Amino acid sequence: MLPRIDDGSKSVDMSLEMLTGSMAQGVRSVIFTPHFYADMDSPETFLRRRAESLKRLEDGIRANSLEDQIPEYILGAEVHYFRGMSRSQALEDLTIGGSSYILIEMPFRNWQPQMVDEIMEISRVLGLNVIIAHIERYLDQDRKLVKRLIEDPDILIQSNAEFFIEHRTTRKALKMLTKGQIDLLGSDSHNMTGRAPNLGEAVEIIKAGKAESQLGRIYANGVRIFSSATSEVGDY
Repeated sequence: MLPRIDDGSKSVDMSLEMLTGSMAQGVRSVIFTPHFYADMDSPETFLRRRAESLKRLEDGIRANSLEDQIPEYILGAEVHYFRGMSRSQALEDLTIGGSSYILIEMPFRNWQPQMVDEIMEISRVLGLNVIIAHIERYLDQDRKLVKRLIEDPDILIQSNAEFFIEHRTTRKALKMLTKGQIDLLGSDSHNMTGRAPNLGEAVEIIKAGKAESQLGRIYANGVRIFSSATSEVGDY
């Protein structure tokens, strides 16, 4: 949702529309998670670009007098897997709001056991709490490796709202949710066309699918992550 930092929002105006649209769906808190690729950016460069993008957004909020129509927010990153990341102190600068939580995007190439080992080492070596982004995109990977991540009690599993919204995957999404295999729900919103804010729609599908009791657990996980932030919360 941050403007002009990656493949998401292309302008401040688009970002504002995405945020006000989220607010209209009942969203009151947002974590901005632009992509970080270690082979393309240094942490220092990424953090500078993220700060510049946030300033553009905040200037737009004030210029359009939208202070009361924007959710509170904190900064994070979606960190793409890279070899050796469990020993990289740079990860501590990429956590959600300065907390111990970090969002990791697994590779889309075929997983190897050492990749999952690396993820599990992040908690032991760095003391960080791993969140695996959009688990539904990896369900065609080696089942044993996916299962290791899903069943690890120290790892949180996040799903995009689209997993519930798409008719061909709704049943699978609800099944995983009711089995406790999904801990967090995200919009993965990138724009206002093909990837618009959609958490409200997903929540209604979950309620209709008789999995409403699971929403309390997801909400509690989100609150815990958000409240653990040590950096300043943007609140208009």
